[in-house]
Parts: sequence; C-alpha cells; structure tokens
Amino acid sequence: MKKNILVSRFFYFLVFMLSLFLNVSAQKQTDRNWLIQSYHQAYPGGNAFPDLVSLQNEQSLNSLKAIQELPDSIKQNILKQADKAFTYNWPSLTASLYLDYKLTGTRVNYENLLSERRKMLSRLVAAELIENKGKYIPQIVNGVWLILEESTWVAPAHIVVQKEGADLPNIENPYIDLSASRTALTLATIYNMLAPKLANYSKVVNGRILYELNRRIFDPYLKYDNFWWMGFKGNSVNNWNTYVNANSMQAALLVLKPGEKLDAFTAKLLRSTDNFINQYPEDGGCDEGPSYWDMAGGRLIRLMLILNQSSKGKLDWSDKTLLHKIGTYTYNMQIAGDYVVNFADASAKYSQNPESVYQYGLMFKDDKLKNYASFLFSKKNKKVSADDISDFLAMSNVYRDLEITPSKAPYPAYVALPDLQVFNARQKAGSNQGLFFAAKGGNNAESHNHNDIGNFIVYSNGQPVLIDAGVGVYTSKTFSNKRYELWNVQSQWHNCPTINGVGQQDGKQFAATDFKFSNTAQSASVSMDIAGAYPAAASVEKWIRTITLNRSKNEISLTDKSKLSAYKAPAELNFLTPLTVEIKKGVLLFKSGLMMSFDQSKFEVKIDEQLIDDSRLAAVWGPKLYRIRLISKLKEKVSDYKITIAQSKI
Repeated sequence: MKKNILVSRFFYFLVFMLSLFLNVSAQKQTDRNWLIQSYHQAYPGGNAFPDLVSLQNEQSLNSLKAIQELPDSIKQNILKQADKAFTYNWPSLTASLYLDYKLTGTRVNYENLLSERRKMLSRLVAAELIENKGKYIPQIVNGVWLILEESTWVAPAHIVVQKEGADLPNIENPYIDLSASRTALTLATIYNMLAPKLANYSKVVNGRILYELNRRIFDPYLKYDNFWWMGFKGNSVNNWNTYVNANSMQAALLVLKPGEKLDAFTAKLLRSTDNFINQYPEDGGCDEGPSYWDMAGGRLIRLMLILNQSSKGKLDWSDKTLLHKIGTYTYNMQIAGDYVVNFADASAKYSQNPESVYQYGLMFKDDKLKNYASFLFSKKNKKVSADDISDFLAMSNVYRDLEITPSKAPYPAYVALPDLQVFNARQKAGSNQGLFFAAKGGNNAESHNHNDIGNFIVYSNGQPVLIDAGVGVYTSKTFSNKRYELWNVQSQWHNCPTINGVGQQDGKQFAATDFKFSNTAQSASVSMDIAGAYPAAASVEKWIRTITLNRSKNEISLTDKSKLSAYKAPAELNFLTPLTVEIKKGVLLFKSGLMMSFDQSKFEVKIDEQLIDDSRLAAVWGPKLYRIRLISKLKEKVSDYKITIAQSKI
C-alpha cells in the first residue's frame, strides 16, 4: 500500500510538472457541459447507439464507394506509393532510439520512424481499399503486427509521466498520449475496413487488435482519472484533450459493440471533452494558434460528427454559437494564402484540414466556412493524402462536395477576439492586397506561450514585413523550465519593447490590461497597457501601445506612451523581419518597398542578424532573420514614441 501511495504521489508530481512546462495555466471556466447533458437526454437509461453495428457496416460501405469515386489520378498515385511500401523494410524501433530523448533531448529520431511505420501502413491499406484484390494484405499484417508488438504507443517525450520519468516505457503503468490515440484510431479503422480479409490471412490478428485497443486505450481510459489532459483535476487542458478524445471515441465506435463498456466509456469521454469546451473563451479563439486548430477545434468537429452519425441525429450541438465560432476562427486568422496569424507556438505558414472546416460549415449551415474549406482544398491542389488512413477516409467522403463548392477566402475587414485579446485588420474586406496587421494582448501563461504581450505583425499585399518567428523543432528544452532560454520565445525577439534593459516575464500575472479596439470604414485600431507584462525590475508604471491602420492612407502607425517609476537604461523598440533593411535618415527601407519612419532625434538604429539553424523555422523564413532595434536617446521617465509604416516615397 505504501508503495502504491508513493507511486501515485510521484505520478501526480510529474503531471503537475508537465502541465507547468506546457504553460497550461488555469483558465476561466463556464460549466456548459453540453456534451454530457445531451448524452444523458438522448440515452437516460444507457444502451447508447443501439444500431451501431449496422451503422459501422453502412459507413464502411459508404467509404468504399467514396474511394472508388475519387479521381483516377489520385488513386493511381496512392497505388504507386503502396507499391513502394509493398517492399518496405520496416524499421526497428530500438531501446537506444527511444532513450534519445532522455539522453540527448532529441525527440524526432524516434518519432519520425514511428510516424513512418504508420504512414506506410496507411498507404498500404488505402491501396487495398482501392484495388480490393488482397495483394497488400500480407504487408499490411506485417505493419499491423509490428505496431501491436511495440511496447508502447506513447512518444518518448510524453512517457515522462510514468514513475520512472523519461526512460524506457514501463508497460505496467499505461498512459494515453497523442501518439497512442492516433495509433489506436489507425488500427481500429483497419479493423473496421479489412477485418474479413485479415481473418482470411490469419485467425489471430483481429483478436490481437481488439486486445491491444482494450489494454492500451479503452481500459486505461475507464480506470484512470489523473491523465492531465482529461481535465478532471481542475486543471486547464489544451489540444491534447480534443485530439485524444476524438481519436479514442472514433476508435471505440469502430470496434466496440453497444453495451455497458461503451456506455461508460462514452460518458466519461464526453465529460472530459466538456472540460475543454467549458474552458473555451466565448469569442471562439484558440490561444495555441491556427496551426494547433486541427488538433483542437478540428478534432472537436470530428467528435461531434461521429456522435451525431452514431446516434442517428440524437446528439446534435448545431445550436451552440460558441462551437460555431470555433470553426470560424480558421478564416478569421488567415492573412493571405497559407500565411496565418501565428502568435505563440504557431507557424506563420499553415493551412487547416479542408475536411474539418467543411464539416463545421455543414453542421452550422455556414456557406463562408464551406467556401473557405473549398479554398483550402484548392490551395492543396485537390490532393488527398493516404498517410493517415482515418483522415484519408474522411477526406474521401467529402471530396466531391468540396469539388463543387465555390472556392473563396472571406478575408474579413477586421476580427476582434476580446477574450483571447487578439485583433487584426486589413486594408479592404475580401482582399489580401494592401496592409494587414494583427496584435495581441493576453497573458504570458497561455498554452504554448511566448513572452509576447503587445506583439504585432504586419503584412503587405499578403507578404510578411514584421513577423513573429513562430515555433522551432521541439526538443526536451521546449517544454521544460529552460523554455525561456530559447531565443524565439523571448520578448526581445518579438515586436515588443525592452524596458529599462528588461524583457517580459512568463506567468499568468504578467498580462496586458485595458485592451480596446475599434473599426470604421476609414481606420482600425487596437490599444492596450502592456506594463503588466514586465517584472518589477523594469520599473514601468504604464506603457500604452496603440496600433492603427489608416485605410485611406494605406498606413500603419505604432504609438507607445510610457511612464516609468525610474530611468535605468534606454528603451528599445524591437522589430523582427525576414527582409533586408536599408537605413536612411529617419527612415528604414524594407526590400518589399515599405518604409518605417521614426523621429531620428529620439532613436538610434541597430540591426542584428539572427541565423536560423532550426529546420522548422528555416522552412518558413529561410537562413536568417533581422531584428531592428530603435534605441531611445531619451532619458526621461515619461515618453511618447511614434512609428509609421507605409509605402516608400524614396
């Protein structure tokens, strides 16, 4: 008993530390509980989804039909990929490879091979569903069996919650993470689509799939309440919640039969997902950014859809405005093409899954979302990937609908998310031409946080001028107490001021106040006091930052009005850009043709080069970035700075 208590305490300590490192701070919660309430109303006595078996068969047949209706070019490409996978030499996932994360902090070596196994398997399954000749079954079973034999489906970076910490997995302490839930859905989908063919090849493999799904996913889910992403301990949750829950629920609906186990599993999972919805802000904003939306809101719509289908419409949340807003967040954060507003650990270039966006459009009868989904679909050249078999089936089922839906990006004139404290505005609604800016307030303990209160970005004609560098390749440092040693999460490497030689501090108490915004036909503006984002050492009482887009002049202005309790060092206004900059008298000329004007009597200019040795950042920005530092010449406690950005007149 004493040993169990110690193990439990250690487990809770690790969960606490993981939540801390993820910067998942406590959030305001509203007890909506929409999912579980609807479930109890639909099935007050249990016995949920009584027609599930026939629905499973029906959905399988519908998917096969949708696959056959895909364009021949797509099917031929998948068959070519599968033919390469047909002779694929499945990689070994060694103990030393798993221990890479513990010993070197590197997580991608193991994760890449893990993903490659699943990608090859999915391609083989897709090809078998296209060709239907049994050709790929032996190699499919090889892949399935290897995955079933893996000691864990949990990624090395996530196994830290076991009592042994970062080490080889202890299979006596099961855990469910992103990777485990995705693997479970892959295997459940294969079982649902190919069980008879698998049984003809081996009498054992189907039973083993069900055994491992129960052992690794369904039983631990029912047994434990202390997986942090479930949200049952009063903690905040993030995209893990919806991603794991949607994958796990879909897997359950594909392989389990109606009865007590499915009832209990569904009820608990919906209570967990309600924790995610209960914490979501009313404005529908995703504080993790657009590139995490697919795992957050994008997985939520998948969950709502499969529950609606499995209940024959009894479970329906299409009257919930907040859930609709979670969908519209996608196009509200688009700048132009695949450039998106990328605060925190989001990438500046990202395109959401068209199928997820389209399902929001269907559920909430929103043509803008449907049109935007078609736009995303077209931007991807109407391709269908077979790298994930579940996503392949989902995309196949809406392919024809996306083809005939008009393609259009809304490009709203402005977007205000007052709860998230994000605002953006553009020169002209419906167009990506002219100037665009986005700015954020919030606090420095948001999920995947950067110290970036008051940060703003500027684009011109859909191209970046002032940027947020975004996120690099994840390592052991990314989600640790050394996170803020990374340059790209520090405030001085965002478009934020350095005050009295001091940058911003991480923590929920370090936040913006007095967040305000306005929009008219002539201008759009946002302002906030960012003084609270800085620790006491900055000696700042007030720093009112205002960014304004003057549409008639096609000009953006930044004003910073500050009051210090003491002057210690020159203030520095930092600006990050991917463009080369030429310094002129009171003007900075960007390669794009824009100019930044400033009062040279108040500032001297320095430009720093930041070489990019991170593959993820380099894929977006290239080999280097430039930081402009406008260093104040004033030694006063009260200051008023103004910067303007407009087309060059030089």
